[in-house]
Amino acid sequence: TSDVGEIDGVIVALGGKTSDVGDTMLTTGTSNVIEAMKAKGVKRLAVITSIGTGDSENQAPFFFKVLMYTAMKKIFVDKNNQEKVVQASGLDYCIVRPGGLTVDPPTGIINVIDGESGSIARADVAEFCLDAITMEDFPYIGKTPCISSVGGTSWVKDRSAKARGEEA
Repeated sequence: TSDVGEIDGVIVALGGKTSDVGDTMLTTGTSNVIEAMKAKGVKRLAVITSIGTGDSENQAPFFFKVLMYTAMKKIFVDKNNQEKVVQASGLDYCIVRPGGLTVDPPTGIINVIDGESGSIARADVAEFCLDAITMEDFPYIGKTPCISSVGGTSWVKDRSAKARGEEA
């Protein structure tokens, strides 16, 4: 193996149909990533799961809940187990629970949702995850924020020169 150099953090965005990847791919894959992170001394982890996992069950829209308990039941068992592995890891984690994913261009609007979630562009989810592993004072470390571009409390990244360390 080669030295991978300095790694700020890891983003886990595993997915797929359970019929293609198995019933425990998310949990097993994330466990393997965590083991490798610990071996390399990497502390920061962002993991994308879904609205409806863990304690966010009531934030999922009604029709999505129906899917969670029927056609998507196996994947949600795996997602919930995946979250438990992350929470027990001892790493500086952020479990990101996006609302409905779109392929729209990024909006730059990333809201942390307390109520029922709406949709969010995949690119905006990616930005939130990058912030989770690169921002020293990211406010959602050790938390499980549900994010959406519709509703909620706006997550606004401080882009000032001071925030970038360019002035005292």
